[in-house]
Amino acid sequence: MQRSFLAFNVGIYTLGVPAEELIEVNRNLSCTHVPGSPKMIRGILNLRGLLMPAVDISAYLDIPDSRCESFSIILKVQENNIALMVDSIGDILTFNTEELVLPPSHLSGQFQEAIEGAYRLSEGLLILLDTAAISRNAQNPHGILPASLQVLPELP
Repeated sequence: MQRSFLAFNVGIYTLGVPAEELIEVNRNLSCTHVPGSPKMIRGILNLRGLLMPAVDISAYLDIPDSRCESFSIILKVQENNIALMVDSIGDILTFNTEELVLPPSHLSGQFQEAIEGAYRLSEGLLILLDTAAISRNAQNPHGILPASLQVLPELP
């Protein structure tokens, strides 16, 4: 079986989300800051009257050297809409599901929840995000902050 994913970049990482959840990609959308929200929540995005949390993926995954200010990926995850703030947008890539590599076992907490696995690219990895976990955590951000900061594994 094959699945398609929207690839995008945050810092040095190439990440992906299921293409079937994609509503649209926008550039330079502004969002309203919510006082007291954690740093992973950039604010609330109003897209043609539809309100949704804007999640800064670099802050969510603690990825350095990323600003996540240019692009918003609008997703419909289960019954919730969510905007992911990312550095740049790539292509729609299709993979055989048998080629999925599960995340390393040393990841824990929010990081283990956020990563479904990875597919090998010609250069590096496409790290798949678990959009359901990210959406759930964006709806209740105060209950999921990790006890200690971790980092994503280095690219091979």
